[in-house]
Amino acid sequence: MIYIFDDRAQRRKDNEEKLRAFSEFIIFDTVKLISGKSADESIFDSIENPECIIFHKSYALGDDNVTFETIRQMFADFGVPTVIFSGGTEGSNKSAKEIIMNADLMYNNLPFFLENRKKNGVINIDTLLWGKRFRLNALLEFQNKMAQEYFVNNDPDSPLYDHDKVQRYINNLGRKINTKDFIDTIISSIMATPQMTWSDLNTIIDNNIRKFQ
Repeated sequence: MIYIFDDRAQRRKDNEEKLRAFSEFIIFDTVKLISGKSADESIFDSIENPECIIFHKSYALGDDNVTFETIRQMFADFGVPTVIFSGGTEGSNKSAKEIIMNADLMYNNLPFFLENRKKNGVINIDTLLWGKRFRLNALLEFQNKMAQEYFVNNDPDSPLYDHDKVQRYINNLGRKINTKDFIDTIISSIMATPQMTWSDLNTIIDNNIRKFQ
């Protein structure tokens, strides 16, 4: 079951109605305080066999003794993907244990995420992060970050400096977008071309992305 905790009543109600077709494996839940138990204990006792937990970062818990960090650690103990969403978050950040993303982006991509779950029977967080064409969109984000970090700040015809540093940066981005085959191709091209220029690297990235368009 996929649990969504959102304390914005109207937003929760609107999306619950839109996503009624997926009600067999999604629950729009609220934190129900149980007498004699703290908010985190109440949440823990209300979750059964979760596949994924989606939680509003600034949820009003109604218990001053429970912090967001307490909730975050509790969710980590379930050992399933945890998505923390907030209207104040710009972009997305994906780590091994937690995904942090913008609230509007999360709700916009939620239908694709749930459709993929319904069709394939598995949780694919990438569809929540990047939508229906998640692989292409993830690669375009990779290309944009490479441009910001390197391409706009260097002469296109100058050779790459510090190959090891560039490769580490590419590998770190690759872990976030979960596209090992694509990243391996880029790294192999760099290693095979000692005098590669920034323009060469940009062209290699662009040509490999085009394969997914």
